[in-house]
Amino acid sequence: MLTRSGLGAVLAAVVLLTLGLWWNYEELVIVAIGIALVVIMAVVVARRPPRASVERRLRTVRVPRGDPVRVVYRVRNDSGHRSTRAIVIDRCDGREVEVDIDAVAADAVEDLPSTLPTRRRGVFELGPLDISKIDPFYLAAGLWRQAERQPSLVTVHPKVYEMTGPQGSSRVVENESTVRRTAADPMSGFVSMREYVAGDDPRMIHWPTTARTGTLMVREHVEVRRPEFTIVVDAMSTVASEEDFEEMVDVAATLAVHALRTGLDVVVRTTNRAHTGRPTPLVSEAEVLDLLTPVDQTDNAPMSVGSLFTQGFDHTSVLLVTGPSGPASRLSASDQTIIIRVGEGAQSSGGVAIAAQDAPDFVNRWRSWS
Repeated sequence: MLTRSGLGAVLAAVVLLTLGLWWNYEELVIVAIGIALVVIMAVVVARRPPRASVERRLRTVRVPRGDPVRVVYRVRNDSGHRSTRAIVIDRCDGREVEVDIDAVAADAVEDLPSTLPTRRRGVFELGPLDISKIDPFYLAAGLWRQAERQPSLVTVHPKVYEMTGPQGSSRVVENESTVRRTAADPMSGFVSMREYVAGDDPRMIHWPTTARTGTLMVREHVEVRRPEFTIVVDAMSTVASEEDFEEMVDVAATLAVHALRTGLDVVVRTTNRAHTGRPTPLVSEAEVLDLLTPVDQTDNAPMSVGSLFTQGFDHTSVLLVTGPSGPASRLSASDQTIIIRVGEGAQSSGGVAIAAQDAPDFVNRWRSWS
């Protein structure tokens, strides 16, 4: 394959040959033939297979979105002659990276560290891996595909940003691990006695105290539970662009991981029917990242936010992460919902608590808001 310089050389040879024949100028014809011979020699050299082979080795198999994948290209020359300079061409998620290879001595091995860019979440297979060899005059190039023993897979998960300060609408301080709510469950913790009020559960009447005071007295209990957040990602394709949706998922991951780090129960759901999440709390940061990694936008009958809470809203606060044009649906219990808009042009209107241009902007606004 001719390079741009090679195509220019061929064009120059054609022009010189034409002018030499037209003007009967032998020197131009000789120059044209000379250029043609150089190009032919360059093609022959470039088409000879490289003496060195290249093997990719992954340094990282899981990276946050936007961080590079670290790889090492092992260049091995098993021949008895010094290899020529070449270029390694590798690919990740549709993007190409070129790495220059210097000449490698006979029977030698060299390692070349490099990186591959990431721009969105998912599990990606790297490659294919090619070697491009260019002749010394940069007139022609040959391309050889390297056989790989097994596919190199890399997981690009949401990027998590560092957050500090209170947490959510319940304003839970970082060192607080429980909240107390009144409850009618006899198995919950006893707090005090109080007079009976119409509507109280008769099972809660404490008859010895009632007999002693002559007034119906009931036991008041509270249940001790960990605070719980439910983070919902609005996956409707009309609420955000692809780039903004990636920022939305980063925000959801950041909130969920921070909740876990501060000792809170967190549930992560989405309105994408193929990846709705799960209704039970997550227990580790890895679960959060693995749950959110495959989530994408949908326009095929997405779920409404309300359909994710068929069992009610007790003991949970809902953080709805949507795009600049969202939300696509809302909850009727608006007092338990915090709406967060993320994306270019997001504005705080219509009950939106926080509007941010991207995930880093959200973190700054969240700190001042909470």
